[in-house]
Amino acid sequence: MKPWLFYLIGWCCCCCLALAKQPYTVMFYNVENYFDCIDDSLTNDDEFVPHKGKYWNYKRLATKRVHIARVIAAIGQGEPPVLVGLCEVENKEVLHQLVSYKPMSHLHYRFEHFESPDARGIDVALLYQPQWFEPIQSRAIPVSWPDGTHSRDVLYVKGLLAGADTLHVMVCHAPSRRGGMLQSEKKRMHAMSLVRQVADSVLAQQKNARVLIMGDFNDTPLDQSMRSGLGALPIGENGVTSLYNLMDPAQGTYKYQGQWSLFDQMVVSKSLLQEKGCRVQNGRAYVFMEDFLLQEDATYMGYKPYRTYLGPRYIGGYSDHLPIYLRLLVE
Repeated sequence: MKPWLFYLIGWCCCCCLALAKQPYTVMFYNVENYFDCIDDSLTNDDEFVPHKGKYWNYKRLATKRVHIARVIAAIGQGEPPVLVGLCEVENKEVLHQLVSYKPMSHLHYRFEHFESPDARGIDVALLYQPQWFEPIQSRAIPVSWPDGTHSRDVLYVKGLLAGADTLHVMVCHAPSRRGGMLQSEKKRMHAMSLVRQVADSVLAQQKNARVLIMGDFNDTPLDQSMRSGLGALPIGENGVTSLYNLMDPAQGTYKYQGQWSLFDQMVVSKSLLQEKGCRVQNGRAYVFMEDFLLQEDATYMGYKPYRTYLGPRYIGGYSDHLPIYLRLLVE
């Protein structure tokens, strides 16, 4: 064999090995009211129109789109995240604008999304890089109550990661705490029990299935909807479970009256914490707390998320939530 050919083969093998071990970023972001500027007569979106409410217009929409793109680019550290879970998006049109217009158009993202019956018209969605993730199945999981009211649907997507590993992804936006934490807790318990049923169904068919649940749960990892409803325990805590919460409960993604709460979380099945194969790097997910996402908190001291609106007043920031992320190793 010629020496140059020997070195070429060796170089190719090293490249393939490095490629196989590269981490794939998965992120989730509550983008705070990513609405279009059109009044939808079927939903309560009157605040987000140009002539009233919060005076939402095309310039502010374009700024919002650029901000979301900047966060996605920054969290990927030069490589676009393979999966991006989003909540508080209004419809397919704003998602189409996000992935098709600059500055994200060159990344060729596609998305999975279903219109949900939420009263405000906000949904969840999953962006994905088609060269690394191939959806096989997707569906909406309805969240409703006997009185006929509805919350946001949960998005379920089954797909192939890096052409080999099957990943079951759920994107959630649990019922809010409007009306009080305790008064609304039953709704979040119900929503999380539905998510747990889907996870149990997947794991019953394949006990080593790779399940990844991400979202804004409007509760912390230590609240009952997460511990009992979803059955997700923090890593390191003793107890029998098949789902693990990867977040550090001491962190926060949302600040209210000076108090940080960790509402945005990543939960995985045990198979994603194994030592080999497709797994979460370091067994942890993280809050993305870069300076450009924060502003000084003049009232309660420290810092707070640099949000788009403060009440009716346009601030022009990113979101009232901080994004979260993990990195997957595929071998």
